[in-house]
Amino acid sequence: MAGSPNVRQVLLTVRGSHEATIEPGSESPETRGATRACIELDRFCEGCAYNLRTLPVYRDDYTGIPVVRCPECGRFQPANDTSTALRPWLHRWTSLLLAIWMLTLLAGLVSLGIAEGAMSYANLDELTVRGGSRVERINNTTIRTWSGYGPLEVQADYPYRKLFIATMLITSSLIAFVGGALAVVVVPHWHRGAYFGLMLAVPIVAGVLVAITWRYEAPHLLDWGLLYVMAHMGVQVLGGLLGVIFGRPLARLTVRIFLPTGVRPSLAFLWLADKKPFPQP
Repeated sequence: MAGSPNVRQVLLTVRGSHEATIEPGSESPETRGATRACIELDRFCEGCAYNLRTLPVYRDDYTGIPVVRCPECGRFQPANDTSTALRPWLHRWTSLLLAIWMLTLLAGLVSLGIAEGAMSYANLDELTVRGGSRVERINNTTIRTWSGYGPLEVQADYPYRKLFIATMLITSSLIAFVGGALAVVVVPHWHRGAYFGLMLAVPIVAGVLVAITWRYEAPHLLDWGLLYVMAHMGVQVLGGLLGVIFGRPLARLTVRIFLPTGVRPSLAFLWLADKKPFPQP
């Protein structure tokens, strides 16, 4: 047959395929001049999971790679790719994990806003007392006794008032700092301006919601409460911006201190995101 002028025999070795004979006029226009074999195993399209078994295999004229075309979605893919029935499920699980990751990021953003708003509201709630109630100190412990449902009143004699306010403001700024640092590490592909905008927007939204809630709870103390809400907003914005600036440098320092050199390449994005060369061991 090799000497026959009318028949061209093509021998193609493809894993899971057999040799085929092609006559000169039997090739389609899109595959003319290509060699062909046939898929004999269950092999699935990476695009739509269609079973490619029994489909013809063509050798690409330019790359020389055996390819098969899915009749369902029209996708070309290497014929000797070891795609099995597990591959479509891996794609589905990948999509599911990606959706879970996005929901986790959204939940983290919402949690950051709730935490910042809770700090403001806790500050207001602790410094006020319901009308008709009584505050006593027994063995250096503050005890609040509820005896009525009157309007909220400011506790002018709250013990360690300045210390409590300072502690709440520092804690509020630390929460925002951690949020900013996590943002630049977890989503390193953002532009730096996006981080600054996020760290500015979250405290403002949280503060506005606290102010609306406080206006409903104690409208007569709105002006007094807004001072504390704005103070928390200010330290939260400052803490978030500092977290954005120092988040990745601190992460890089942590990696260098605690992780061995063999594990560090998986975290190379901490350097590449800031256009810094990854340190070689």
